[in-house]
Amino acid sequence: MTREEAIEVRKLTYEDYQKSKRHAFQLNADYGRWLIASLLLVHGAAVAFVAQNDRLSKVILPSVFWWHISGLLLAFLCGFLVWANWSFHARIYEAVNPGMIYDDEHWPNFDDGTNRWINWTHWTGIIAGVVSALCILASSLAAYRLMTP
Repeated sequence: MTREEAIEVRKLTYEDYQKSKRHAFQLNADYGRWLIASLLLVHGAAVAFVAQNDRLSKVILPSVFWWHISGLLLAFLCGFLVWANWSFHARIYEAVNPGMIYDDEHWPNFDDGTNRWINWTHWTGIIAGVVSALCILASSLAAYRLMTP
């Protein structure tokens, strides 16, 4: 491979890293908004709906309230972890600079510590989101148990 071809490959790699960086920021915003809004809406609406009816608020609300409060807190935790995850992704791309096109000394060195945080926030965010969604199921089962003879 000639030097000009190597430089062209490096330019393409650099441009790809920059594109990935932009996508990481965009995904951070879009994914976080959608997921958190959905979980907050479901948990908040469930408590508000049950609380508006006197009979339901006395019979059902005590047994489903903490499921939804837990779900709300887990949704917030999930949102924070997802935000942190994509922030770590964006941080990795900060190590990319145009000098990598012409000089090996400027080639990005992706930090193993940051990669570990990316993996940790990725999986714990998923777990928090899934458990938040499971709180909806648990609340539904608790309400169903109270309403069936």
